[in-house]
Amino acid sequence: MKQIPRETIDEIRERNDIAEVIGSYISLKSAGGRFKALCPFHNEKTPSFTVSPDRQIYHCFGCDVGGDVIRFIQEYEKVDFMVALQMLADRAGMELNFEDADGQRSNKRELFQIHEGVSQLYHRVLLEHPDGEAGRAYLETRDLKPETVEAFRIGFAPDRFDALERWAQKKQIPVELMEHAGLRARSERGSTYDRFRKRLMFPILDEAGRTIGFSGRLIDPNDRGGKYVNSPETPLFRKSRVLFGIDKARKAMAEKRTAIIVEGQLDAIRCHEAGISNVVASQGTALTSDHARMVRRYADEVILVLDADAAGQKAALRSSEAFIAEELSVRVASLPAGEDPDSLIRTQGAEALVQCAASAVSALDFLINCSAKTENLKKEAGLMRTTRAVQELISHAPGAVQRDRMVQQAAERLGLSQSALRKDMARKKQTRPSPVAQSAKRELPVAPVKHPVDEVALLQMLFFHPEEVFPIVADHLPVDYLTDPDSQVLLELLLDHPTELMEKLPPDHLGVQRLAVRIQMEDGKLRGKEIEPARAAQDIIMTIWRRVLTQQRRSLQEANRLDEARVLTQQLYHLKQGWEHAVDFLVV
Repeated sequence: MKQIPRETIDEIRERNDIAEVIGSYISLKSAGGRFKALCPFHNEKTPSFTVSPDRQIYHCFGCDVGGDVIRFIQEYEKVDFMVALQMLADRAGMELNFEDADGQRSNKRELFQIHEGVSQLYHRVLLEHPDGEAGRAYLETRDLKPETVEAFRIGFAPDRFDALERWAQKKQIPVELMEHAGLRARSERGSTYDRFRKRLMFPILDEAGRTIGFSGRLIDPNDRGGKYVNSPETPLFRKSRVLFGIDKARKAMAEKRTAIIVEGQLDAIRCHEAGISNVVASQGTALTSDHARMVRRYADEVILVLDADAAGQKAALRSSEAFIAEELSVRVASLPAGEDPDSLIRTQGAEALVQCAASAVSALDFLINCSAKTENLKKEAGLMRTTRAVQELISHAPGAVQRDRMVQQAAERLGLSQSALRKDMARKKQTRPSPVAQSAKRELPVAPVKHPVDEVALLQMLFFHPEEVFPIVADHLPVDYLTDPDSQVLLELLLDHPTELMEKLPPDHLGVQRLAVRIQMEDGKLRGKEIEPARAAQDIIMTIWRRVLTQQRRSLQEANRLDEARVLTQQLYHLKQGWEHAVDFLVV
């Protein structure tokens, strides 16, 4: 498994000042030794979003988001940890080197550089080289603006078997690495050749805007081969995790909370050129659960705009299942016969596609509409076949609310009772697990946790007054005596790494990250400033012990273990007398 060395992550944090990074996204105003702003993550009129340059963290006192510079990029750009890390590495001019679990360095960085170089090469061939004349002539027939060609860095692969071989030799790139990148292929006789030839080239970018592969389109109908050829599976390119245009569409998807998915690259490019920017393309491949999870990071609703033929209808229904399984609302738009998004915008303008998307029907309505074209719903056999298909679609919904809404809708459309549909689905569920039940469980987002005030106060004291508080906590408070799981994790980190808290936080544990920021940014509220930190910590520890001992005594009494319960009663009595009387048995 590939991983980033901890030292690299720490260096990326150090070379990206949080105030400078956040200030490049939102307007910060100085407030003493900190900065304040209106929170970019929720609507507010009074600034509660605070940036602390000395601690290199941010926190919103209104919505409780917070973290370091990496977390901010994740939250603001709607990307995962690795993509955020790459974006900050690029900002700092650093190379993000991967290692295998055994410490061996990965060649992903070289593969990214190769793809970037080849993308630039193909683009120059299209714009400047005589070998790109066929590509330039074809693009003239598609009426794409020069700035659109530039923005998507469309290129052309010359009609040569060795164009990339010669380029790689000049760059001193080994042949094996070009094969590893999927750009050179090997024949049965052992010789290598350029995978893409005489094709219009569309670079495929990931969410961070890095080129990870290519899709090549034939432009001469007399040429042999598939209309589209994509890069093969490589360490960078996994077709089940790729959506064309995601780098340009993700911000608009997050703002509108809606993703429009079309089939081809030119369809997506035309939409962006027309100002419809929340559009990505499936590249003609089946949409999977990985695609659905990618979309779900940015949007709550998906509008599928696929071809109007039978194949397009089947693809829409298959795709709907994957998106519904990820608790996304799915609608399907029906294009006019013979049209695709590209041709529709070119002939009727962007508003035609906008209206088409606006009139999209739910996936369930789309299924029933398609079935009604081939089935007689007034006859029992046709109604039963349609009902089975509807129930199968509903079975993919993991959430009770989504399922209930779909059942209501299906019952109304088919003229059936909701109770009959539910009973039938319950019976089938008992005999055959649904696809959702068979798939791995996905971790669902949880509601914000309200942490116990005394435990938060103790963590604050331990962080701000380690000399006075550390010995008391380490010697007299078992970690598992805390009731809050996030507080337990944070207490262990503070005891093990008191000076490296933010560096040691688990990147995938959002609750612990937010609590760590909170204890640093909030003023202590449990104890007044007139009480010494050590004394305040002692009081909290005694409170926690009193709670634990009371619970233990109750359990012993219920089990009729009265002698042991009397020992705890005596200890509780000493706790009431104060720290000096109880300290002898308050040991870890």
